[in-house]
Amino acid sequence: MNFPVGKFFAQFFAALPELFPLFALAWVFTFVFFIVSVMFLKKHIHPHVLRADAKIRAWARTLRYEDTHATGPHAIERHARTYFFRFWTNFASAPSLIFQSIALAIWATGNTDNPRLYYLPGLSYAGSMLLSFVSKRVFRRARPIREEGAFGHKLKDGSFPSGHSLTCFAFWFMIAVNAVVAHAGAPWIGGLFIAATLIVAFTGLSRIYLGVHFPSDVLGGYSIGLIWCVACYFALHPVL
Repeated sequence: MNFPVGKFFAQFFAALPELFPLFALAWVFTFVFFIVSVMFLKKHIHPHVLRADAKIRAWARTLRYEDTHATGPHAIERHARTYFFRFWTNFASAPSLIFQSIALAIWATGNTDNPRLYYLPGLSYAGSMLLSFVSKRVFRRARPIREEGAFGHKLKDGSFPSGHSLTCFAFWFMIAVNAVVAHAGAPWIGGLFIAATLIVAFTGLSRIYLGVHFPSDVLGGYSIGLIWCVACYFALHPVL
């Protein structure tokens, strides 16, 4: 198995002038479409979303604490579950996904016939990270109020959409799509789709479980992730 780091970076930067305009066009389309859609839907479903958020967060609290009525130092936390969900949050963190994106592209450079195709997951991740950063500053939704229990720390950036959910979806959905395109009919593709679905689902659930996002933040992250993946794929795939 070959990992030609230098060759990957040389080929990637050589391809950027061709890829960047299409990437930027897909990004702008996704951002505008998402902002307009959320503004429209907010007028019609906002009360229902708040009720659903409250119910799901109450259920998530029963997963985390033995006594859901206790607060602060009196709350007894199920630490094994918290470790489990913390793992998925960390697995979908920015350093982790950056490493996964670069490692996949380097591996593809030395071991596949069309390594440029494997730029897609990393580019999808990069665009989704920027979408998360900008969208949070547009909507400025406050984070949920929560106790600072085990593994707790205060987060100051916006709540909507969930950045972990968005970036994880964008990366793993594109990996699954790549597999279908590059290895159509392979017996392991179904297993990859199941694995990708579980990773994305556990990541979103971990953000709710840890109390750092509302469920609607996670749904918003998945939604913009899907829009972005579709736009990114149709914009970039023809030139890869």
